Amino acid sequence: MDLDLNETQTLLQETVSAFLEREVSFERIRALEREGGCDEALWKAIVAQGWLALPFAEAHGGSHSLVDAGLLALALARRAAIVPILEVVTAGRALEEHGGAEGAELVRATLAGAARPVPAILEASDRFDSPALALEGGRLRGEKAYVDYGHLASHHLVAAWAGGESALCLVDASGPGVACEPLRSIGRTPVCALRYDGAPARRVGGPDALAALVRIGRALAAVQCVGAMEQALDATVRYARVREQFGRPIASFQAVRHHCANMAIRVASARLLAFEALSALDAGTATDAQVALAKASASRAAPEVLMLAHQIHGGNGVIEENDLYFFTLRGKERSLAWGSAEECLDVAAAAVCEPAEWF
Repeated sequence: MDLDLNETQTLLQETVSAFLEREVSFERIRALEREGGCDEALWKAIVAQGWLALPFAEAHGGSHSLVDAGLLALALARRAAIVPILEVVTAGRALEEHGGAEGAELVRATLAGAARPVPAILEASDRFDSPALALEGGRLRGEKAYVDYGHLASHHLVAAWAGGESALCLVDASGPGVACEPLRSIGRTPVCALRYDGAPARRVGGPDALAALVRIGRALAAVQCVGAMEQALDATVRYARVREQFGRPIASFQAVRHHCANMAIRVASARLLAFEALSALDAGTATDAQVALAKASASRAAPEVLMLAHQIHGGNGVIEENDLYFFTLRGKERSLAWGSAEECLDVAAAAVCEPAEWF
């Protein structure tokens, strides 16, 4: 991929970043964390600005670009914003490509702010490819765990066993037979467990649709890891330049410089792999292994970079009055979401013996 942003992408990145810095204060985010809610005002602004349409087809007012959506997700992660950007994009793309007329109508409602579909994939087994929850007679029975923004959604796109294979099923979150139990997460963002007791559902895609949804989710989760790391790195460099020890800024010490250089290397490599994965998804050439390796890189780098940030901050990095904790918690949670480093490396390892096209 071309590593340089084009003029439109540069303008998008600058515009979104400036808007978030101006409109979304960290105090507001702290209040949302205490309430356990979503930033509804910010979500309405994202819809109103047309940013949510970026990954969707031109017919829906978008550019059909996951790279552009990644830039939006990156800016939101750098502000620790509590909005379901990854969840709505992944569910929306699956509905757009596999949901037929009903899916297209739901995408239009989503881009108008009238709907909010989110994926409900994982169960107690923590596996993406073999759901136990079953669709029988047009109804779902079973449980889903760790569903981000599930109790704040209008619809759930549920991974289920249907017709002898894994599938995606659409459920009205406000319909009968749906129960939500809010949970606490290390990222302090909304998450819940879901129970379906005969909830009406419609199949919208098979195994390929589920695999495509997971690929997009993993790539965007990698970008969110990168956003947390980038913000932590910038904050650490600023702090090291003003924090003095032995009569001079700690940024002048070689050990601190080495730590910052190592952080920057890990961030740059994770960002490269994440956006290469999104670019390949846009081009239709991405493989499960490529996306999994991008996520594995980000998942491994995030805890290392964020702990080095705390080490350089010292005691000042422990207190929650320091904004660093936002990115430590979000980065750690995102490093586990959509597949930990070990889970993603297992996916890549399974493809090692597959024939490769070198030329």
